[in-house]
Amino acid sequence: MTHNGLSKQQQQQIASNGEGSASSVHTTEHTAQKTMNFQTSWHAQISNTSSFIVLSKFLGEFFGTATLMFLGCMGCLDGFDNVTSNFSRGLIFGFTVMVVILTFGVVSGAHINPVVSIAAYIYGDLSCMMTLVYFVAQFTGALCGYGLLMGVAPQDFFDQALVGGHGSCVTAPHASLTTIAALGIEFIVTGILIWACCGVWDPRNAKHQDSVPLKFALLVAAISVAAGPATGASMNPARTLAPCVWNNSYHKIWIYFVGPPLAGVVMPITYKYVFRREVDSDGEHETPPQKEQVCVCVVHNKESQFEKV
Repeated sequence: MTHNGLSKQQQQQIASNGEGSASSVHTTEHTAQKTMNFQTSWHAQISNTSSFIVLSKFLGEFFGTATLMFLGCMGCLDGFDNVTSNFSRGLIFGFTVMVVILTFGVVSGAHINPVVSIAAYIYGDLSCMMTLVYFVAQFTGALCGYGLLMGVAPQDFFDQALVGGHGSCVTAPHASLTTIAALGIEFIVTGILIWACCGVWDPRNAKHQDSVPLKFALLVAAISVAAGPATGASMNPARTLAPCVWNNSYHKIWIYFVGPPLAGVVMPITYKYVFRREVDSDGEHETPPQKEQVCVCVVHNKESQFEKV
């Protein structure tokens, strides 16, 4: 026996057990590290491919526009013991836009509007291929989002809206407006929205992006409350098309496919060549426009090199 009461054989057994435990822990850690490295490597290889990036942006626009239609148009339903007002409808659409920007702004720029994508393309922030991808995502997302709302809300709400008007969440000019006046209103209010986007995309605003979602919420709410009674303040062909299709109500729908897209072409050209200025590397000196920076929509989100064609 040794001085501590344990035989040499017992001490050797304890030491052996200790080494075995250490070896087991080391093996477990090594296995976990290999698994983590494999998962990280697999994710990096997949997520960095051009196809995955395009898919990610497509899904961002799809689900963003679907959210806009589902949540925004739910706020326009007269039902569930609730009667909406022009103010409440404008407010819900504004803050729904904020939700979408917070969620998908870093993914796709949260355009959720073909007109904004047109403006981004003209402004130099979106490639031709991605503009088409965004179009498909936005129109299909809008159709699915409103369709989902019709699937979960009572049909009576939608039928009643058709009896008293053109349909729930359907944008149509007020009866007192001439066609030219309605077209002009949609062009102007959409132009205000597009100029706001261009201001956010301006390189001088690159460091002032923290409160952009809230600013756009208030902007959309203000425009919607002001122009809602006149034309519905669509500013968005995808937002207009979905309720029209599901309600089979197409009263003067062409206005919303002419006025807003025209603003999406004219306004970014004006801002780009009149107001925009480039900023040099130290961010202090402004120079005349010389080259286009690549940044996607509502928040600055540089477009992948795979997509710029």
